[in-house]
Amino acid sequence: MMKFAWRLLLFAGILIAVLGAGSDFLLPSTSPGLNLPQVLVIVAGIAMSLSALGLRRARLLNRGVGGARKTLLKVALITLATLLLLEMVLGLWGRPTYFPRQRPERNIREIPWGICDELGCRKQYEAVLDACATGYLTGIRCVINRDGFGDTDEFVVAEDFPQRDRILIMGDSYTRGFHADVGKSYVDRLEEEMPAAIIWNVAEPGTATNQALLSFAGIAPRLQPQLSILGFYMNDFPENLVPKDMSLRLIDDEGKQYFVTRFEVDRWGNPVELPAEDVYAYLALGATPPTSELERLLGITHLGTLALRALDYVLGLDGEDLSFDRQKRVTREYLAQLRDDVAAADSQLLVLLIPARDDVVAPRLPYQTARQLFEELRIPYLEAKHVLEPADYTGHWNTEGHQKVGAYLSECVIAFFERGDLADCEHVIMPE
Repeated sequence: MMKFAWRLLLFAGILIAVLGAGSDFLLPSTSPGLNLPQVLVIVAGIAMSLSALGLRRARLLNRGVGGARKTLLKVALITLATLLLLEMVLGLWGRPTYFPRQRPERNIREIPWGICDELGCRKQYEAVLDACATGYLTGIRCVINRDGFGDTDEFVVAEDFPQRDRILIMGDSYTRGFHADVGKSYVDRLEEEMPAAIIWNVAEPGTATNQALLSFAGIAPRLQPQLSILGFYMNDFPENLVPKDMSLRLIDDEGKQYFVTRFEVDRWGNPVELPAEDVYAYLALGATPPTSELERLLGITHLGTLALRALDYVLGLDGEDLSFDRQKRVTREYLAQLRDDVAAADSQLLVLLIPARDDVVAPRLPYQTARQLFEELRIPYLEAKHVLEPADYTGHWNTEGHQKVGAYLSECVIAFFERGDLADCEHVIMPE
């Protein structure tokens, strides 16, 4: 027991010293190069290590039961005093903590614009019209049909549908057309190129592949599309881990709007539902809520902040989120289900693979994984990155980026309807 005690103190001292030396990369608002708080942390770690060596010597001189108890008590007191002193020094120095210590009282409330049901998540038609009339919503957010989707067409079947080309498009904010001028999204460009076709857009911002499954099941029986297009973006991976009704739209007393989630995925890949009041309060501070009370208690202390940031650093050493394997598995299941549902509806599935800005230059792991999944599942896909450059992004694609992708997609879709096979488009990748 005594041997374990002094070794534990020695290890803790060395760990604190190492963390102090490396805190340039862990603590917020720091810059490379030793500063006084870092030096104090390093000195405290060295002091603990020297105390451990001193206790080891005392143990060798006094091996009795009484000596053992005294040594254990000294270990506990030295450790506690060192940690408390470090916490006080870092606090007096004004170092920020991982989570804010106090949550402000601020009136942030939910706006009842959304609805989630058997069609997936969408907008409430009347509520959005009222918001647009009062100026809360403008631009593309005011483009909505009676089913609550961002499409200028009502999803009503006409008598001539059997004689016309029919396309159903699913996706998130990229496919909805965010950051493009109204009427200039890539879906709008496709409609311009195919004016005689029926094209229904059921994309909903902030959703993932699980949303596409629901929307297809609810809308496809009406449209009976020959072609079904899924806009797949990299945040589909984490968002597929949480329920479809994860989104909250909030507004504060000043009229500022927020679009957040009531779920977070913890470090181990588990979806955690957050109390709405926590989402509101932390949002007011521009912070992400903790996923557990233990994480919160650690994160409001300076030493706990150091520990959490060290954990973030260690988990991110390989450049991959620890939960990514789970994200990949769940996303694969959703994609396989969508592929099968589309085939059962006598339609063909095409995925438009939407790159992040960095993927245009050098595809990262999520992008590479998406391509791998499409290959494994034998889902035809089209890579939008071949016609894009970083300048086409302003968060999402700007109008020029949307127009480039729309023209690129239109070429393949027109070829499909002319010849009846996606393989007839030279740009579409047809997995063997």
